[in-house]
Amino acid sequence: MNLDENNSLKEIFSLICPECGVGNPKDAENCLICDRDLKNIIAFLEDDPYDLEITENSLIEYKKNFWGDERTGKITTYYFDKMEKIEFGSPISRFIFEYEGKRIVLPLREENMEIIKTFFKD
Repeated sequence: MNLDENNSLKEIFSLICPECGVGNPKDAENCLICDRDLKNIIAFLEDDPYDLEITENSLIEYKKNFWGDERTGKITTYYFDKMEKIEFGSPISRFIFEYEGKRIVLPLREENMEIIKTFFKD
C-alpha cells in the first residue's frame, strides 16, 4: 500500500460498514470484519444522534442513544422517490424533507451536510 501526500489511510478505508463500524476499502464488496454486503452502500455517515447509510434508492437512519455512543436498534428507511420538499437548513446544518406527509428534520455535522448535498443537487 502506497501512501503519499494525496491519500491517507482514512481515504483508502473510507467505506464504513453500517453493521460493525469498520473502515473498508472504497471498492470492497463485503466488510473485512463482519462480511456484510457493502455493494449497495454509496456512503456511510457517522453523526451524533444517528448514523446514516446512503444506498442507490434510500437513506437509512440508525438511531443512537442520547450520548451518541451506542445504537438504540431503531432503524428508519427513507426511499428517495418518496422524499419531497428537500431543503438544507442554515445557519444550523439540517437536512429537511417531507416523507409520507411528515416533516423530517435531521441535524447534521457540517462535513456530513456537504456530503448529503452532493446526493440531492437538482
